[in-house]
Amino acid sequence: MAGVKALGILDRILGLLKWPIAFISLIFLPGMFYALSFVVRDISRRPGALVPLLVGAGAFVMIWLVVLRPKTSRHAVVTVEHELTHILVALLTLHRVAGIRAALVGGGHARYAGRGNWLIAIAPFVIPLFALVVMVIANWVHHPRAISGLLGFTLAWNVVGNWAGAHRHHGDHREAGRIFSFLFITCANLLVLGLVLAYTTQAGSLTGHLDHVAGPTRAFFAWIVKLLAPG
Repeated sequence: MAGVKALGILDRILGLLKWPIAFISLIFLPGMFYALSFVVRDISRRPGALVPLLVGAGAFVMIWLVVLRPKTSRHAVVTVEHELTHILVALLTLHRVAGIRAALVGGGHARYAGRGNWLIAIAPFVIPLFALVVMVIANWVHHPRAISGLLGFTLAWNVVGNWAGAHRHHGDHREAGRIFSFLFITCANLLVLGLVLAYTTQAGSLTGHLDHVAGPTRAFFAWIVKLLAPG
């Protein structure tokens, strides 16, 4: 009974935080674009740095088109990350997991106790689970080109798994809300893209990339405060 009560309280807290997080996402958007522009500008001067990442991404796309897509029975391989991310966030927000089914046609489904929350619904679109695993492995495996290739492979897996049958996941967006989903997903994906590109191409340090985010974010926030309270 105590577990059910705690689960309900946590879901309510997340519900209260939803629109403040949307506002924070809006505030961070200019900084995300600004920081990403530095990475893109650096890559444009040495495009060869992108090769391992693109090779990895291309490898997954080829496997998807040639091996996985033609066989319906193999589609679960494509969407398993999506459903596992739902499950992981459900567990982290104290929901007891009842089961998982990964599929492309007809949609996968993660079953858990309780009504759930917006974070569970939207998690696969903001958490590239397998890419994060690769980033953790990178702490012990010091082969930058191999890690870049694996990141390309896993990020392509994430994109295909989330969007190849995007109609399946409209329910995830509806549950979180379309405006909120747009703001939060856009901000989170710009952050992930910038950090991955900075890491794989050595365009800058991860902390340096975050510093580039911070400057425009503070300026934009100050502008909004002045706009709302000009006095």
